Parts: sequence; C-alpha cells; structure tokens
Amino acid sequence: MSIQVRRLAIAAALTFVSSPIWSTAVLATPVTLNAVATPGGAVLSEPVTWQVQSIDKKGALVPTPVAAGTAPILKTDLKPGQYLITAKRGTISIQQGLMVGRSDEVRNIVVSAANPVMQAKSGTANAAAPVVAATGAPATVSVAPKAAAAAPTTGLAANSKLVIGMIPNTGRGPITEPIDWQLYTYSKGQTENGYLVAHKNSPSATFMLPAGSYVIRAGYRGTQADLVIPVAANQSYTYTINLYAGEAKLTAVKPTGPAREAVVWQIVREKPGPDGKYELVTASNDASPQLLVREGKYLVVARLGDMWGVQPLSVSAGRVTAARVKLQRGEGAPIVVASAN
Repeated sequence: MSIQVRRLAIAAALTFVSSPIWSTAVLATPVTLNAVATPGGAVLSEPVTWQVQSIDKKGALVPTPVAAGTAPILKTDLKPGQYLITAKRGTISIQQGLMVGRSDEVRNIVVSAANPVMQAKSGTANAAAPVVAATGAPATVSVAPKAAAAAPTTGLAANSKLVIGMIPNTGRGPITEPIDWQLYTYSKGQTENGYLVAHKNSPSATFMLPAGSYVIRAGYRGTQADLVIPVAANQSYTYTINLYAGEAKLTAVKPTGPAREAVVWQIVREKPGPDGKYELVTASNDASPQLLVREGKYLVVARLGDMWGVQPLSVSAGRVTAARVKLQRGEGAPIVVASAN
C-alpha cells in the first residue's frame, strides 16, 4: 500500500469555503452524534433537537437539512465533506462544524454552557455559524464578532481587529506554547495562492486588517489548520480553534527489544482512498515520540533500517493513547507518497 499527504483547509464565519479534498465517487460514511452535558460525560437522557446541514462546493450553507432528529443520539450516513451541526437542548443552542471523511465518525457534542464554542446571545453582532475542517479529526471554531468603536471607514483602512487563539480540546484552557500563525490574503485554491500578509509566533495573535477575505494558517506540534476569515470593515472578531486533540505515545519494538535509536514514524488515516493510498496526518523521527493528534482512528507506521511495522491507533480527545509497534523484516511495507496538494 502507499501513503499520500493531502492538504485540508478550514472554512468558517461569514463565508464558507471548502477544499476539493474528496474524490467525487464516494460512499456515505456512518456518523453518530452523542449529546452530552460535560466533556467526557455520559450521553444525555433528555430530548435534543438535531439538524445537520451540508456545505456545497461553492462554500454555501444548504438550507435543507441532510439529517435531523430529536433523540440524544443521532445516527445517520453522510457523504465525505463539510457540514454544520445544530444541537438544541432547552434554551441552549450549539453550532459546530463537522468534517466527514472515509472513516466512521463518532462525535460527542457538549450541549450545555460547558461547550466553549457556544456563541454569546447578547452584546455581539450576529455572524453565520462556523464551519470547520482540518487535518485529522475536525476542529471546531467559535466566532464572536462584536462592533468596534465607531469610526469613518474605507475599504483600505486597517480598522478591523482579529484576535485568534487555540485550545487542544474541550474543557482545556488556551494553549500557552508558541503557535505559528501565518496570515494570507484569500485566493481560490491553495492557501499559498494568496499573499503572505503577516507572520507571528505566539500562543495567540492579534491583527489589524482592512476589510477583505483572509486565510489564517495555524501550526502547532505537527498539526496544521487553515481558517478562512471574511472580515467586515470596522469590526472586532475573536476566534478560538478547538483541535479536539489527544496524544499518541509511540514505541517501536525490535526482535531484540525496544528500539532506542531514531525511528521514522507516520500516522495515517485508518482507511485508504479508492486509489489505495493513505493520507498522512503527522510524522516524527524521534525514538519514542508523544504526538498531538486529533480525535479519530488511524494507523501508525514505523520504520527502522530494513524493518517496519503497522499498528491501529484510536485517539480520544484529552487522553494519551499508547501504541507499541512490532518491527519486522520483509516486503509489504507502506510506501509514502507526498502529493503536491
């Protein structure tokens, strides 16, 4: 088998933009949405109103739901792509983005004030609900735009403020380690098609911008997320990216015992595409790395000299999962192919 690296993008806020990351000939993927009151809590026993809407190829939200329900658990089949989930419980309404891939998707949605992506109901301007996609299991982006101080505006005046940060998973505080932030002007296709406007390396970033459309690229511990941000004149926006991430602690075992030397590690999607190629999620060349990975099911590939091994990996947000990969000699090792995408 072979492995292919593909680039994913996030779309959010006032305009929805999707990347052509899935092939057109695809089958529906089983999706399960569980309503919980707290991160890691049990599934609720009370009614929850669900609505799932798709995002079309032009990035527009399709009004007609593709799935709906009133039970605390919603089971459905969705084609790979981007969706917006709306979950209502009493007076609380939660909206989260969902990226569906080829692997079965099980997501716990916190339908309570404990969910950090719940948008404020008062004192803020209304914006379209966020839609999210990213490398690995989908991240969630909360958008809280608010009116800035009144001032004369022009299309070129840098009078809009953008503040962005990141949390590793629900219930955790903001990441305090440096994050690599790159701000591009928006251009159709790849992020790099736009112009690099600013570059910062800090736990959070603040930008003063003229009205327009931008892409913010966030890099943190081997993960990368591209967020499309339309900016209106004379507005202030606060974004928080939720990685829904856990950690994978990897160990390679040779026939003579644990490997002490550097190992080539690749974490890839659990299932290959129609062409038999696997998508690379993250990689490392350390002996026993502990890697940040978004929640989901994967395969771990390890290489050391002429030895190799493969092991299934299931990552849960907020947890550390250990994986021991037994190395062997012989044919059949995966082939890594880095695509231009």
